[in-house]
Amino acid sequence: MRKYPQLNHPVVRWIQHLLFWVLSFILFLQIFRTGTSTEKVDYIYTALFHLSLLPAVYINLELLLPRFGRKKRLLVYVVLLAATIILFSWINYKFFAFWSAGIFPDYFFISYFTFKEIIFFFSGCIIVTSLLKLSRSWFRVSELERKLLEKEKQKTEVELKALKAQINPHFFFNTLNSIYSMALDKDERLPTTVLQLSNLMRYFLYESNDRFIPLGKELDVVDNYIALQTLRSGEQLTIQTQRSGTVNGQQIAPLLLITFLENAFKHGVRGDGADPFIRLNITVDRNTLLFSVLNNKGVIDEIKTTEHGGLGLENIKRQLELLYPNKHSLTVKNMKDSFVVELQLEL
Repeated sequence: MRKYPQLNHPVVRWIQHLLFWVLSFILFLQIFRTGTSTEKVDYIYTALFHLSLLPAVYINLELLLPRFGRKKRLLVYVVLLAATIILFSWINYKFFAFWSAGIFPDYFFISYFTFKEIIFFFSGCIIVTSLLKLSRSWFRVSELERKLLEKEKQKTEVELKALKAQINPHFFFNTLNSIYSMALDKDERLPTTVLQLSNLMRYFLYESNDRFIPLGKELDVVDNYIALQTLRSGEQLTIQTQRSGTVNGQQIAPLLLITFLENAFKHGVRGDGADPFIRLNITVDRNTLLFSVLNNKGVIDEIKTTEHGGLGLENIKRQLELLYPNKHSLTVKNMKDSFVVELQLEL
């Protein structure tokens, strides 16, 4: 399919106009033909008829319609267009009724139609050409809108990839250190832990590139993430997980839930607080996801001591705005000894 800029090329426009007037000439020739066959006089009459029609059409297309064809000036446009049609219809009528005899003495021209009928022909031609111009403008606007939407989509995709790339990479390095310690101690949990880390890395590196993934996959990743973080945190962490509802083919944007958990471990468990805890609640009600995580506030914050959540929450807020406009509700409660995030999402 050709793009609009190609159709707007001057040469293409000239060809379009030429084709239109050729078709117009053929149509009017059939209307003006006096006998069963087309005579030379019919060709001359049709050509002369167009000499008064052409300026009326192009005054409308190039002057009146662009300048006065808007809603605020519509009345002015209608008045000026009517005046233009009447003026050139009058010129056409007078030419064939009176003036043509002096200009073409070898031909006996008369006006085949009444003044009202000529106005009808002029009006029909101007209406058709106006509609063609407006439809062409509409296609141009549609093409520009399509390109704008495509660029906006590309911009959104780039921004989402940049936001996903901000997920804390230190988690993987710290987990590898824990696996190294387990290997030295010949810990029997090592095979399971390596498998969990492998699944998580595959998800982060490959599957999270999709715009949406199965909700069940995201929840499996949440389980693996919790298991690996629990391994690093030791026995001092108390974590409670509660789930309800049925997962049945729902889709969700990847890495949304992980970011909330990452903050809970980073600012609570890693914050050097006494008796660290995390309470996670996930409810799936048809196409609605309710997700909440409550964690204690540590004494030491790895990111900021003045603003709990830091870059992570701002990151996730932006992703929600891009992926779930008017389809999510996010509540963040920063209390004295705890921190709560509550998310409601239309899947």
